[in-house]
Amino acid sequence: MAGLENSMDLAEAAKKTKQPKISNAEKERQRAFLEQLRARKPVKVKAAKPSKKKAVKAKSKKGKKMSKAEEGETYYCTVCGGEVICTTSSESPLTCCEEVLYIIS
Repeated sequence: MAGLENSMDLAEAAKKTKQPKISNAEKERQRAFLEQLRARKPVKVKAAKPSKKKAVKAKSKKGKKMSKAEEGETYYCTVCGGEVICTTSSESPLTCCEEVLYIIS
């Protein structure tokens, strides 16, 4: 019977779970932290609405399509709105965005 009593004692000891000892300072720190979390007010956040981006078109400026580049002239792209001042004359027209530029001045 000695073996049976010994195994019963071992089974009883196995049922007991070991609780690690926590210092009072650590318990106080945890209590203060949990109290702080509970005291916070929930912040209501509205979902951001997706903004609709409108296609930005370049404002058309009055002018005529160029045939050749002349020095000192200002040219304008109707696609992207870019302006170019010509520094040297040329027999061919200037292009931007695969389109011929327009003369402004």
